Amino acid sequence: MIYGLQIVGMLFALIMLYLTFLYYKRDSYGGRSFFIWFCVWLFFLLMVMFPETIYGIMETLSIQRTVDFFVIGGFLFFSVIIFYLYIVVKQTQKKVEMIVRKVALEKKSKKE
Repeated sequence: MIYGLQIVGMLFALIMLYLTFLYYKRDSYGGRSFFIWFCVWLFFLLMVMFPETIYGIMETLSIQRTVDFFVIGGFLFFSVIIFYLYIVVKQTQKKVEMIVRKVALEKKSKKE
């Protein structure tokens, strides 16, 4: 039997699958990113549709409710995403610093 929360989860996953495809078609990101995000949302959709498939994992981890499992999984997933974004921002910041230094040195050398 499908419950209200499952319907909300399925709608969310389907909307995210659509948005993933839409932004891929708009060339917002490449094929690799599309594949990763498509797999993430498809996995989420399947887990919401068939929550009984994760009962073995939940039993091993001593998690009583399926919602708790999804909340814990969400926190773990977004912790990884936030860490990855932090690394990307730091790398971008270093590249911008290098470009600004290079431009500043070029302007200084032109004045002299």
